[in-house]
Amino acid sequence: MVIKRMESSADGVPEPLDREEMERVLASLLASPLFAKSRRMGGLLRFLVEHDLQSSNTPLTEHAIGIAVFRRDPAVYCTGDDPVVRVQVGRLRRKLAAHYASNGQQDPVRLSIPPGCYRLLYQRQRHKSIGARHPVLQIQPFTCITRDGDDFARGLCEELSCRLFESFEQAQTGANHVLMKVPRSSVKAPEVGRGGRYCYCLEGSVRVEPARVRASLRLVDVAQGRIRWSAQFDRNQPYGIATQEDLAESICLSLTGYFANGAMDE
Repeated sequence: MVIKRMESSADGVPEPLDREEMERVLASLLASPLFAKSRRMGGLLRFLVEHDLQSSNTPLTEHAIGIAVFRRDPAVYCTGDDPVVRVQVGRLRRKLAAHYASNGQQDPVRLSIPPGCYRLLYQRQRHKSIGARHPVLQIQPFTCITRDGDDFARGLCEELSCRLFESFEQAQTGANHVLMKVPRSSVKAPEVGRGGRYCYCLEGSVRVEPARVRASLRLVDVAQGRIRWSAQFDRNQPYGIATQEDLAESICLSLTGYFANGAMDE
């Protein structure tokens, strides 16, 4: 049996679901966090799906749902006096929307209930490629352009790499970027072009004096060959681990703020 209540694909060709696929979709939903602990919602969802599997052309009424799912007495049940179906279908509609906005973002099929209707709508989800949704940031090893400070530059790069990784992973910014750092012993030029591996490259240099440090950084859009962000950070203190931590924190805040404020829309 084929479920025909599908939205058309982008090219206008219907994409029906077969029974096995629909059963997999139902099982996945019932096992999800939003439905696993809600017996009533799970029962309502199962009934709506099974109705489509068994008799997709049979009208689905509020009265029929009230009797089959919520065990109302057919002899006295009046939908005008008892709104249980309307209330629970509204709850199910919201739960489905919440599921696909969180744990179900990568589900292959999306179920919804249009307003004023009790029938499910089935729609295949078309996901963007991971590379497009999760741009990669390559952190180039920082260079020191004064006589002393090579170790400080390497340490600052390590400190910043850790902080950026933690920030992007935990803060859940809009872009949710993946970070990569190329070891000094295997530095390679970033791959160029829109199909290349790296979307952004962070370059930096460090200048040190006995009681002063300056870090200069720039973010390069590799595909377009453009500098997207650039900043200098000064500290009037001796170069050491404490200064590395201080600089890394400021650089991380500035850079994550840049991405969070819509860098991908430029």
